[in-house]
Amino acid sequence: MDQQKLDRAIGRRLKTLRTQAGMTLNELATRSGVSRAMIGRVERAQSSATAALLNKLCAALDVTLSDVVALAEKPPERLMRLADQPLWRDPDSGYRRRHASPPDAASGIEIIVVDLPAGARVSYSPWGRNAFTQQLLMLEGAVCVHIDAKTVRLRDGDCLDFDVMRAVTFENETKQDARYVIITRRGTSYGKM
Repeated sequence: MDQQKLDRAIGRRLKTLRTQAGMTLNELATRSGVSRAMIGRVERAQSSATAALLNKLCAALDVTLSDVVALAEKPPERLMRLADQPLWRDPDSGYRRRHASPPDAASGIEIIVVDLPAGARVSYSPWGRNAFTQQLLMLEGAVCVHIDAKTVRLRDGDCLDFDVMRAVTFENETKQDARYVIITRRGTSYGKM
């Protein structure tokens, strides 16, 4: 799917989620801290949403980023071919996120493959409600995961279990791209690392 089509699909999905939640643009703006004008531009695909902006909107809507980017509008399937996996690129950092799992997988598990370019940094605010836990499995390269004031450096094969109740930043301090997998399961409890 090309970027313009994905931007339009993300915009439609955000608008649908907002209206299903019974929120006006003003209410979502207040709840998320994102301006009404910016939300409108993203919903109309006049602007590509950044990872940070989508994080704020998803937290305010009580949905995951996968709910928006995977665009799960079809019945659950057990197989998700590589060619059909939605690929989204953050226009600010170059961070690439491929939703590998079938939409609405019966297991409740979501698998996301992330490519974080050399020198890139992506920050997420704490998740306010309906928090979830996740694991990060490093495939190639190295990343630093900053969870509040704590920093964990991960290399090939390392695996980190953490929640989204605290601010999280993913940073590639190296000169080589990094690749990792994020595995999330809804309904899991969260705790301090």
